Amino acid sequence: MKMLIILAWRNLWRKKRRTFITISSVMFAAFLAIALMSMMDGMRDQMVSSIISSTTGYIQIQDALYHDEPILDHTMELTDEISDLVSQFSDRIAFTVPRINGFCLGSKDMGSRGVYVTGILPEKEEKMNALSSRVTEGRMFSAEDDYAVIAAGLARQLDLALGDTLVLLGQGFQGATAAGTYQVGGIIEFLMPEQNNTMVYLPLKEAQLFFGAPDRLNSLIIMVDSESDTEGLAADLANRLDPEWHAVKTWEELLPDQVAAFEARDAQVRLMAWILYVVVGFGILGTIITMMHERLREFGILLSIGLKRTQLAMICMLETIMISFLGVLAGIGLGFMATSWFKHHPIQLEGAFAEVFIELNVEPIYKFSNAPDIFIYQGTTIFIIALVVGIYPIRKILRLDMINAARK
Repeated sequence: MKMLIILAWRNLWRKKRRTFITISSVMFAAFLAIALMSMMDGMRDQMVSSIISSTTGYIQIQDALYHDEPILDHTMELTDEISDLVSQFSDRIAFTVPRINGFCLGSKDMGSRGVYVTGILPEKEEKMNALSSRVTEGRMFSAEDDYAVIAAGLARQLDLALGDTLVLLGQGFQGATAAGTYQVGGIIEFLMPEQNNTMVYLPLKEAQLFFGAPDRLNSLIIMVDSESDTEGLAADLANRLDPEWHAVKTWEELLPDQVAAFEARDAQVRLMAWILYVVVGFGILGTIITMMHERLREFGILLSIGLKRTQLAMICMLETIMISFLGVLAGIGLGFMATSWFKHHPIQLEGAFAEVFIELNVEPIYKFSNAPDIFIYQGTTIFIIALVVGIYPIRKILRLDMINAARK
């Protein structure tokens, strides 16, 4: 066996050009597969991260009735029980984000518009979505301030500037009238038009007073240390809470439409990957067939001087394994360098593609992923395809007419 391995290795480098062509075909196949999956996984990770950080977070603790009927009457009180429970899982929870929100009517002078008032703790929101980085005028409030930060589109529609007064009117907790006037202390710009035309932020305590719901929250958002722990942590939290009073929801339960969209996209990616694998397989097969026809005379001579067909077939199989391994290894190396570059230098989208991302509340960039499983899975798949294609020369040798082959 050792002799066969040595012969196979020497055969590769007797015709360096032929070997490099074959290795290159496997390398580019592995590189293309890695690049495609890296781009798709990076886009999915980016979308999930953007949606989670700007909306629901990974997990939410809510009142048991809030998910089915999201109104202020179904807000929950942040009790010691919930605070103690969160502290018990502090090793798995990155941080929590309390929020209270509701729809109101915002107005200035004779102009009015429907707005979405959200009470936040600014230092918590900063960890979750870097909200203050979007402030274009003025500044973000602190927890003890009493002014509002409003979206830029709303400011334009109501002709509001820094220092102007925004009047808010709506319905608060248990049918109470929610009314208040707030000075505009900051203006914030969002990519998504729906957010940019409706959002009004107040300090959490001020918003609770406005809605007549002191110490109450629509939800307590939980951000996890590891995304893979989301389901497990949610189940553990739910087991410790009374289901008659509280519910624990993951982002997938809160955003079923987005999850369905991701599943449809994943199906498209799998289809594209299999199409790529078929193309790759035929490309490698074409290279192997060409290489075989170039070596028919060589094979005929080897068989005529006494080399067994099984030994020659084993040599060809070893050559295929070596070429496939070298090609996949080179493809993984090239893919890792390319994906690492585009991960830190994402592609900026423009035009119609950028608008699609903006509508999904996602920054319009292509950011690649270089997760280890991408390289392992794609490299293994291409390697197996190359080995399957390697069956062709074995069958060819086992059926080879050595007299005719030796005369070519």
